Amino acid sequence: MELELPDEARALLDAVVAIGSDLDLHGVLRRIVESSCALTHAQYGVLAMVDDDGSFVDLVVHGMSDETLARIGRPPEGLGLLGLVPRLREPVRIDHVEDHPVFGGLPEGHPPIDRFLGAPVLMGERAFGHLYLGNGPDSPAFTARDQALVEVLGRAAGVMINNARAFEQSERHRGWMQGVARVATALAPSLQEDLALNAMAEQVREMSGARAVALIDAASERLEITACAGGGQEDLMLTVKEVADEIARAAGGELVEIRTDSGVATLAIPVRTELAPAAVLLVDEASAWRQLDGVERDVISALADHAGLTLDRAHALRERHELLLAKDRDRIARDLHDLVIQRLFATGMQLQGARNLGSPAAVSARIDEAVAELDVAIGDLRATIYELGRGGEKSLLEDVRALIGEYAPLIGFLPLLRLSGQVERSLTPEATDSLLLTLRESLSNLMRHAHATSAKVELTASAGWVTLRVSDDGVGFDPVAIDRRSGLDNARHRAEALGGHFTIESAHGAGCRAEWVVPAIA
Repeated sequence: MELELPDEARALLDAVVAIGSDLDLHGVLRRIVESSCALTHAQYGVLAMVDDDGSFVDLVVHGMSDETLARIGRPPEGLGLLGLVPRLREPVRIDHVEDHPVFGGLPEGHPPIDRFLGAPVLMGERAFGHLYLGNGPDSPAFTARDQALVEVLGRAAGVMINNARAFEQSERHRGWMQGVARVATALAPSLQEDLALNAMAEQVREMSGARAVALIDAASERLEITACAGGGQEDLMLTVKEVADEIARAAGGELVEIRTDSGVATLAIPVRTELAPAAVLLVDEASAWRQLDGVERDVISALADHAGLTLDRAHALRERHELLLAKDRDRIARDLHDLVIQRLFATGMQLQGARNLGSPAAVSARIDEAVAELDVAIGDLRATIYELGRGGEKSLLEDVRALIGEYAPLIGFLPLLRLSGQVERSLTPEATDSLLLTLRESLSNLMRHAHATSAKVELTASAGWVTLRVSDDGVGFDPVAIDRRSGLDNARHRAEALGGHFTIESAHGAGCRAEWVVPAIA
């Protein structure tokens, strides 16, 4: 049995259902204006959204073309009749606007308005905005029925606007949480510091909708840019100089909103560190962070904390490297003193003693012994010089991390890197080069063929062998069908030439696991 409803009730119910069918905030606002005009047969409708201070922040217009709005020019400011509704906080219905004492006239280019109906859009006692309806002098006046419908619709619309805002905010926060996870991945320890920080800056720029993002060394007098994304280096430096005072405030631990206008915001975010020098994250012209609430500030602080942890880790690694280098230098100095200098001193004493030997044969034997000792000393010196000369070279671990970082954007994720044992000290230079070539080939195949969602690179050194293992969860393949001229076959030849072997385990739909094994040097 179909329930018979009065026309006014059915029209109001249809309007409420139409408004509630959209979760997008702007879509809800547009439907409110359209439904209000349809209920009251109004020619023109405006929904003016307000901030906490009651100022107009957004307008949704129905019944006026873009050309008309362009002719009107400036948006309304809540004066005259438009300001009467906020002051009274109740509906206002006027048959002839020119007869009302607060009417101040229409701006140039505005369509003629004689009939006026306004009502607040409320959620409890909070006003989200104000609804204004108008008709020309040739249209009928608004009725008490129209006023009652708009008043009820305004309260229903307030609830729907609140729900739409809550949904929009939750979606925005969910997106930011995902962005924080991506930033954490970008700052993974298996990437080099500069690659990780630049990847972090790009992720922050993407999730904030910013023109540019820069990580600034606030401890340096010149405010040097450590990492950046978007914009040119020179352009960013100009921006940094313009907001140097705000960056200094942020370096002291305060999140500074530098500019908030034209729908964008520029922020200086403190990056907390324990070991590394103070840093600041500058987010320039962010469209997603133009109004910060408590959750958004927490998200931004979490992003900055991730960057701070990376800076601290890099600082600690540099200090560790310098400490190891100092220890190596001390050891080499001791070796030079204990081995080479003492041997040279003993050789000199032998040669001095040879002068007192009468027999030419004895002198010759003593000289031969001294030459042999000198040869040993020269060998020790060469080994020491070689060891010192390796100080400026990149380590195998750095090369592996750089290679993984190079392929990570192409693969779509960052493969996990695991190390076990003294891999670098267990390989000859030739084996090191072959290992890097094999890793590059494996990562290239992972990028082109695997369609994987995760992968792992493992380097293991035992007493007898060094193993490179690359595994993934991709689509897999038939190892028997490998082209004998392929890169994987080249990897097999490189391993066999070094006395090792290369194996592949894979099947369709079961991923792939490749092992490259060569003998370790003693």
